Amino acid sequence: MTALAFVDCETSGLDPQRHEAWEIAVIRRENDHDIERLWQIRLTPFQLAAADREALKVGRHYERAVVPHGKYAMAMPTGTDGEQYPVGAAELHACIEEMLRGAVLVGSNPGFDAAFLAKLLGVSGPDVPWRYRPVDIATLAAGHVYATRQVGQPEPRVPFSSRELSRAVGVEPPGEDVAHTALGDAVWARDVYDAVTGGAR
Repeated sequence: MTALAFVDCETSGLDPQRHEAWEIAVIRRENDHDIERLWQIRLTPFQLAAADREALKVGRHYERAVVPHGKYAMAMPTGTDGEQYPVGAAELHACIEEMLRGAVLVGSNPGFDAAFLAKLLGVSGPDVPWRYRPVDIATLAAGHVYATRQVGQPEPRVPFSSRELSRAVGVEPPGEDVAHTALGDAVWARDVYDAVTGGAR
């Protein structure tokens, strides 16, 4: 079966040309087995100066960033990987590329994440390691709700609310302590996908 990569990036802003990903989570599912990986990248003083302050606030960058001075990035603990250790740029990029190679990206607005991942890896167009058509969990959930809706039940309206649609398929969205963390949002994307599709099998 085609591998899936449930992804999320926390970024220093909304524009991949001017802003950077500083926290990246990937949950790769292959042969019904999930592997979680999480990294944080240290923003340089120049990148911090160019950052959108609201974006840093939403992602709680200053409260959660842990990469020490002089290090490029840190591999962070997850449910399937308990180690925390520094990684250089080449090692990080190789790890991310390996986790994404040949996979379909799944997330909440995965096109946003794909743009930042492509920038980080220095690839574009046909050179990206993942498959070209991502799956957005809000669109997926909306299709499910439309297809299973009973007479009299409200139908989803565009623009779709990912949180409302998540609840409509039985998945409570992340709470304040987990929302807008890369791993929390990647797990959420996986849970919505599984609720609609029946999960790993």
